[in-house]
Formats: sequence, C-alpha cells, structure tokens
Amino acid sequence: MTVGGCSSPTPSARGVPADLLALVADTGGIRLVGWDETGDAVPIKLPPGDTIWIATGRADVLAAVLADGKAATSDPVRLGKALQWRTVKAVGPTGETPKGPDYFATWDPEGGRFATLAGDLPAGDDIRLVIVDPSTGTAFEIPLDRSVVAAPPTWIDDDRLLVVTGDAAEPIATIVDTTTGELSDGPSGARLLATSANGRRIATMAEQGAPIVIRDTAGWLGGDGSSIASIAPPDGSSTAITFSLDPSGQRLAVAWTAKDGGVTLAVHDGRSDWRRVARPDIGIARGAVVAWRR
Repeated sequence: MTVGGCSSPTPSARGVPADLLALVADTGGIRLVGWDETGDAVPIKLPPGDTIWIATGRADVLAAVLADGKAATSDPVRLGKALQWRTVKAVGPTGETPKGPDYFATWDPEGGRFATLAGDLPAGDDIRLVIVDPSTGTAFEIPLDRSVVAAPPTWIDDDRLLVVTGDAAEPIATIVDTTTGELSDGPSGARLLATSANGRRIATMAEQGAPIVIRDTAGWLGGDGSSIASIAPPDGSSTAITFSLDPSGQRLAVAWTAKDGGVTLAVHDGRSDWRRVARPDIGIARGAVVAWRR
C-alpha cells in the first residue's frame, strides 16, 4: 500500500494529537512545541544552549542533545508550565565520564535509559554507542568498530539497538547487543530508522526521497519482505528528514523538506489506512525533529 501526502481529504492543524512534540529550527532560532487537546501549539522551555535533538522517555521526561555535544534531561513535561532541565553527568565503570561529543538520543523501551552516539561522527573517528542511565548517573560505552552513518540509534528490545553503519549509499542496520557488546549484521538498505517505544514496529527509509515503509520489526529482521504501509513524499516535498512512530506504532509523524528547503509536518494514522490525518503548523521552518510523548 502506498500512501501519498495528499491522500487525506482534509488534513488539518486542528487534528494534531496532543502527545506530539516538535523541535523546530527557523529564522528566530530553535524552539520546542507541543500541542494541547484543542490543537493549539504550546511552547516548551529548552535547556540553555542550542538544542539539536530531542527524545522522549517514560512519564514525559525528555532528553536533549545540544550543539556543544552535551546532553540534558528534563522533569516531566506539563504543557503551559515551566520545564526544568539538568545537564547529564554520568560516569562509567572506571569513574570517568564518557568522552563526547554526543549525537542523537533514543530512550530504551522502558524509557529509563537512553543511548547516544559519541565521538567524532563527521570524521568517523572513535565512534561509540553510549548507554546512559540518568537516574543513577551511570553510563557504559560500546565501541563501534565500523563506519557509522549519521543517524539516530534505534532500540528493538530491552537489550538491543540498531546503529546505521556502512555509508549513505549502502547502509546496514548493525545490531548491537548491550549485554555483551557484540555487533552483528542486520538488514541492509535503510538510511533512517525509527521504532515504536516497544520496538515491535519499525519505520525505515532508504535513500533521500524514498518512501517511509512501516513494517513489523520481527518480520523485517527476519527478512520476510512484508510491509504494513509505504508513505511517499507529498506533492511539493523532496524527502523526509526525521520521523517518529508513536509508542504503540499506530501513528507516524514526519518532517518533510521541500525543494526550497522549507520543512512541514504530517501525521499519518494506521486506523485511517495510514492516510495523512493532520498537518501541524510550525510556520516557516528549516528543520524539525518530531517525537511522541510517552
């Protein structure tokens, strides 16, 4: 099934789910917004510095990655109320803080630990997967002795993550076992990945401009070739830049970029045959990261 961006008859900003968040870059800087039950956008306070990535953990706690390579976590999000942030200060088994800078962040299925990529990602040097437990202030690192693509890691169960390795032309989803540190080859061909909070459903995108394909994670890992939906870029858009499945894997939020560089959002719902059901208004934007509250 292929779902085009114009397949929903009347997608509307008023239909935006109240549990969607978007980190938006525009001419005024970087801002975080959520939507309330009426569909109105509500600003959410960010930590000091420029936030470049946002991720959601349990009980509406957020993790932010900043442009300086540091990470921060928040108190639970309550729309309309001030949000408190604290810099993550985690130490490894030797008592030393893992060396950054950090990139991306993704919470595990329980929502209590998050993973980042650390090292010189642009140069591809000394890249490590770092697992952080902010509640205990502990962390451990897993060396990634492979060429790593700049893409967020993705949990598939309590102990395993996917890291996109290889290169943008020939990406491979490397499976990392956090209990042993072992790396193994997963499916190839996906440049961007996102899973539902429980890891049971996955969204994948190959090269830029390719459709976002939604699949059962176990089937995808097993190579059965099946898919649940395929969502092509809507008219006027060239490619997805970020996307996120909600906790149950029933809804997909996408940030699409147009040929002129503008970015728009869309929400697709499996209960409506994966048609586009909402177009959240983020104004004139040049970048966006989408996430669902948990």
